[in-house]
Amino acid sequence: MAIDKKTFLHNVTICHDTREQKNSHIIEQLESFGVSHREKKLDFGDYTFECGGRDFSLSCVIERKANVDELYSNLVCDRERIEKEFAAAGNIANDFILLLEGCGDETELKNFEIPPWEMLLRGRKVRNIGEHCYATLKSWQCGNRYKFRTLYVKDRKETAAKILEEFYYYWRNYKIFTASRRNK
Repeated sequence: MAIDKKTFLHNVTICHDTREQKNSHIIEQLESFGVSHREKKLDFGDYTFECGGRDFSLSCVIERKANVDELYSNLVCDRERIEKEFAAAGNIANDFILLLEGCGDETELKNFEIPPWEMLLRGRKVRNIGEHCYATLKSWQCGNRYKFRTLYVKDRKETAAKILEEFYYYWRNYKIFTASRRNK
């Protein structure tokens, strides 16, 4: 049974939601890796994959946020919708991942603040938006409330590679599990 990365990369198709915006950096990276991709309406999340004739769109899904500001905006302005989406994804998918670009880890998220010039320029009222995002994510993850984990990607140039890595290991474990069941 071949479960190596080359086999995966040769057979995988990354699916990105039709509503996903500003993802050209990810598409360009996938193309530079020689990985196929296509737009597909997803029930939840922004990215999933198909491999070996199997659709993983209901079992392994990534919800991408381009930066802390987008996450904060979703939490403040569209909280009911995003909570419903997280609840649905967490109940259906085996692996639901929130991918946050432009942030290296939890500590960086917690300490993220809007620069003073942007506060003035945009008329922003809250400066320490990272603290709010951090607290909300911790609350949602505590006791596995919405059954997701957060993946931090500091440099956007690494996003496609991180997506592929997550999907590869999910697929690899799926292949190992299903092979062991077939051999019994």
